Amino acid sequence: MPVALRTLLPVHSTISPRQGVVVVVFDITSKTVDDLFLLVPDHQAVDILNGILARAQQLFEQLDLYNYFFMSNHFHWLLGVPDLVAKSVVLEWVNREIAKRINKLRRRTGPLLTRNHAIQVTTLEHAIERMRYIMGQGTAQLLSRHPADDVFACANPALLKGEAIEGTFVHAGGRKERLRVRLDRLPGFGHLSPQAYRAFLWELADSVAAEHRPRRKKAGLPVPDPEAVRRVDPFTRPKERKRSPAPVVHGPPEHVEEWHQHQAEIRDAYSTSSRAFRAWQADPTQPMVPWPPYTLPPAFARKALRARVEDG
Repeated sequence: MPVALRTLLPVHSTISPRQGVVVVVFDITSKTVDDLFLLVPDHQAVDILNGILARAQQLFEQLDLYNYFFMSNHFHWLLGVPDLVAKSVVLEWVNREIAKRINKLRRRTGPLLTRNHAIQVTTLEHAIERMRYIMGQGTAQLLSRHPADDVFACANPALLKGEAIEGTFVHAGGRKERLRVRLDRLPGFGHLSPQAYRAFLWELADSVAAEHRPRRKKAGLPVPDPEAVRRVDPFTRPKERKRSPAPVVHGPPEHVEEWHQHQAEIRDAYSTSSRAFRAWQADPTQPMVPWPPYTLPPAFARKALRARVEDG
């Protein structure tokens, strides 16, 4: 049994406006090791991070990307995928590429990111809240006046201004490719025109700026210079490390209880399947037991799926 059994609530899936198929919306958070500012948004890092996400969209056609924001010591992205295995394969590839390429940029070795938190978003209202939260990362930290001002590698320029977001991906062999990040429409907003959708997102961004403006004035801070974050030493850490417990889902209380009940029901079945697999490894005449639906099989059961993805 893994430390945290990965599962989802299929009844709270939704329809992708781009693909017209069922997807599950997840809020993903990954942190750097020791909270180091290794993702500080100098121009090279921003170009690398945007290029990785754009390449991921080429490799994983079923990936919807609604929003993302790379702070200096962690990143958030809001995505839609058909199932847990697809989510796992996408995150495995993206996090590996980030670690490999940012380590090279920073002239360091070793792990770069800690284990990610992937939390299902179960309602449209909570999806909107996550859009607002991710969009406002820099403003909430008083690093920018407004989400439209951010210089971090983030979706804000495209979401709010309609600007193209591009990055460079270096393929094996050294071939460089200039790629554009595609921002997909959040489920539930497929009926809006691009102009109406952008106006809605501006309302969210304005509300973020209005919320944090009094905090900045109360602290006696000047209007922030967004460019200042580019000059931070990547090997520093935040002065304070604030932690808050991660919810099991982003949804109303009844969905939280539903998730707990679902996990309790499948834990024993998951353990039985894992024990049967280990027995089969030792003796191939032993029967295998399928893992419960809507769970993530262990890594050793997903090698064939990973092999299908062409390494860039």
